[in-house]
Amino acid sequence: MNNFIKKIQFKKVVCVYIIIAILVGISLILFIGNVFHDKIAFIYNYHMIGEELQSSKNNLENIKEEIKILSDNSEDVVDVLILDKENRIIYSSKNSKFALQNEFTLTKADNMSSDYFVIPNDDTAIFRLTTNKELIINTVLSNFDTEIQKESEDQIFYESNFNSKQVYLLSYVANQDTGEKIYFINEIKPVQNGKTYIKVTLAIMMFFFMLYWVLLAIYIYQNALKSKLNPYLWGGITLITNIAGVIIYIIYKQNQKTCFKCGASQDKNNIYCIYCGTKLNETCNVCGSVINTNDKYCAKCGHQQKNEE
Repeated sequence: MNNFIKKIQFKKVVCVYIIIAILVGISLILFIGNVFHDKIAFIYNYHMIGEELQSSKNNLENIKEEIKILSDNSEDVVDVLILDKENRIIYSSKNSKFALQNEFTLTKADNMSSDYFVIPNDDTAIFRLTTNKELIINTVLSNFDTEIQKESEDQIFYESNFNSKQVYLLSYVANQDTGEKIYFINEIKPVQNGKTYIKVTLAIMMFFFMLYWVLLAIYIYQNALKSKLNPYLWGGITLITNIAGVIIYIIYKQNQKTCFKCGASQDKNNIYCIYCGTKLNETCNVCGSVINTNDKYCAKCGHQQKNEE
């Protein structure tokens, strides 16, 4: 096994690994981008509409056009409402049942957490107010149907009309200067096999990460083997600690002397290699202590060194 590991050319292995990882990464990005294209487009357009509304230079008519495009291109959108500062509806992208009333006034739902709201004269709908981050997570990962729906069901379980209630995801952006608000009413519809695609993608990414982890440990094992160090010890440390083990290994080797002939790592004060006998250090011509090549006097005995021509 050691002979096999010694023969591994890690420069080529690393090059192949990087090329394959890049190609697979690009392929996964393109695949996921294609699968979740509509969801990603909604999130992007939602963000842009919010920025335009908050801008003092916004044009409400242009925003209406962008809202219409966003609403028509996303099956998750039930309706997008624009309200004035009095909560009067001045625009509806899909003319849903929520736009039939002149106002869209939210009140906290009874026996529910502070995130849940209802509107007057509608016993069929409950709105869960979400932050932008929650909206992004629920839109892409589509866990709205399982987690949020279950939460709402638990809280309204004792209500007589429990089975007839529909939970909608509600998010909004507002202009602090004019008081205008845009409500996004969503009913998240998961992408077919979307969760499976995400799990497979994460599994592939984890595989490449673990492969990198193992290759790094094997590289340190090989290097320690060639340096006549304990390969099991250093390979095991790297396998457990990864980069931390590599840093410790490098520091340890820097404090050692490497034989230029056989590559063995050993005490830096050795005069001769303990594996092949090659002379590693210069010595004092009087007391035999290790000295540096350019030393004029021995640090131990103080005798002047003779320079060989």
